[in-house]
Amino acid sequence: HLPHFIQDPFGPARPASKLLEANGWVGAQPMAFLCIPVRSAVFLGGLGCALHGLFLLHHPEDRRIFVGGYSDWSCAMIDLLELSAMLWGLLGALGAFYMKEGFLRSFYYYEAARILAWFAMYVLDVPLLLNCELGRDDPNAFMARYGGQAVLKIAAEGTCDEERSAFYVLSLLTLAFFCQFFFATQRLLVDFADDPRYLLLSKEGPTGVFQQQLGSVPTVATPLVTSVQDASSVATSGTSRPMALENLA
Repeated sequence: HLPHFIQDPFGPARPASKLLEANGWVGAQPMAFLCIPVRSAVFLGGLGCALHGLFLLHHPEDRRIFVGGYSDWSCAMIDLLELSAMLWGLLGALGAFYMKEGFLRSFYYYEAARILAWFAMYVLDVPLLLNCELGRDDPNAFMARYGGQAVLKIAAEGTCDEERSAFYVLSLLTLAFFCQFFFATQRLLVDFADDPRYLLLSKEGPTGVFQQQLGSVPTVATPLVTSVQDASSVATSGTSRPMALENLA
């Protein structure tokens, strides 16, 4: 336990950030990918999401091993998500640049929907890839049971094993990469609701992203100088009162 005069600058874990704490995202300077500040990661993630969506729409065959789309349903779902990614990604980048909570929250909801769609894609696409050889041996039976012209073409080329291996590895890595940006956006949104205790606040209270949004609720940090009278009394007496370490928390 810490001594009573030394406070944990972040206090107990807040309910909204339990998932973040479990993933190592609660700290003085949380980093995405262990080296990128959260705000920069969200900006780059939003910008990359928009460019990534634009690229994948123009190269549908190259995208399958990364994001799926072997079945007709998953292809249509991914087309919709990648097309909208150009809008949501730009909102995320602008939200991180200008610290706009509304933009960031919209981007965060898109990221959550994209991750859910990723698991739906696995449900739709994995059975087709597992039965890829059937498309080579009996194309009519394969189309009647599964559909999916993309897998039928792969089966005709005889590259089922290579396609499956590449899809399993690269799609999971892409999902893990995307989840890092998702948690970075979530961590940045937490900062809008919580004033960090390590800030030394002026008597006007926090400003910007840490502005108090709950009316007259007192802030969590104690100002070093609480009034002009305190400052003048220190100047005239030439002495200063000892300051508890908790005021620096």
